[in-house]
Amino acid sequence: MFADPQSVTYATVAKSLPCVGRTDSQSEYKLNDSGVVYDFILSHQFKARNRVVARLRRDAACADPLIPAQNVLASMTATLTVDFPLTGLTPADAQLIAKALRDWATDANLLKLVNGET
Repeated sequence: MFADPQSVTYATVAKSLPCVGRTDSQSEYKLNDSGVVYDFILSHQFKARNRVVARLRRDAACADPLIPAQNVLASMTATLTVDFPLTGLTPADAQLIAKALRDWATDANLLKLVNGET
């Protein structure tokens, strides 16, 4: 079980997200920071395949481009999913591939990716 609260850093500012719910397979951490909501979900599923997911969502009110005097809810999500078989590969193997992806995700590579490069 992860510690409560969990800390995430958005735009160089650390956010402390307290736990708002737990089950056997999922924990959710959430913070409403003056109307900007951070929702962090850690989950796992161990069935035909093993799947673990870390998902961070940020919701914020932004000016409506069609009616600037009104706000609309804008939401974005980043997800890391590690999927591996029940046999043949170990959790340590799954950790290595996740670390390889984490290390690839430099600032430059992430900016290229969100700008549509493939």
